[in-house]
Amino acid sequence: MKLPLEEIASGVEKKLKIKKWKRCDACGATGARSTGSMTTCPVCNGSGEIRQVSRSVFGQFVNIAACQNCGGEGKVIKEPCQTCHGDGRVQGDATIKVQIPAGVSEGNYIPLRGEGNVGKRGAPAGDIIVVIEEEPHPVFTRNGDDVVLDLLVSFPEAATGGDIEVPTLTGRARLKIDPGTQSGRILRMRDKGIPHLNSFGRGDQLVRVNIWVPTSLSAREKQALKEMKESENFHPKEGDRSANSEKSFFGRAKKSFS
Repeated sequence: MKLPLEEIASGVEKKLKIKKWKRCDACGATGARSTGSMTTCPVCNGSGEIRQVSRSVFGQFVNIAACQNCGGEGKVIKEPCQTCHGDGRVQGDATIKVQIPAGVSEGNYIPLRGEGNVGKRGAPAGDIIVVIEEEPHPVFTRNGDDVVLDLLVSFPEAATGGDIEVPTLTGRARLKIDPGTQSGRILRMRDKGIPHLNSFGRGDQLVRVNIWVPTSLSAREKQALKEMKESENFHPKEGDRSANSEKSFFGRAKKSFS
């Protein structure tokens, strides 16, 4: 069963429409046309098994096997039910409700006991196994019970700070951007992630800041940027240019997720 991340975060009840073997009501799942149509197997005398005794120098051995005449049931149907042809079951549709708890993950499964195919001639029904699959989300990436959001912010917003409205699994929320926020910084929104399965609490939403660079500028904007470029504050320090620096994007990301 495929589920969107929002339903995984909140839990949901789903209805499944499936085809399965169901009890034949025409014969009461006996497979016989009437009560007189079923008799005791003459081969095994109703025991459903055949015993064969063999003797050797080591002693006597008894081999027990299912009776092939009645299939181990001990009874033989002379006149099969015209609806199920002696099976005691028929193909049909069924609508089943399944409760999906919040916090499930890809590969988790939910067994529905006794909701599977009915066995032949009154044999107990099997189970339905509902396997969970996660639909790819257009905005979020799941990391355990945390969700990761890549957020594009403009250079002025990153430099001067401010409040930005961002999506969450339960709606939109305000996120504070501190002045001087660097590209690659991870901002944590507490308790905005996936609930812990069979436990209290929930994960966080991790917002990864990415600085958006415009692809086209007016003449006035270009002139303003050239003037700012002359300022010492707009030049990175020597250590910040290094890809191996702890302040680099990969260094910050590794530190945040660990």
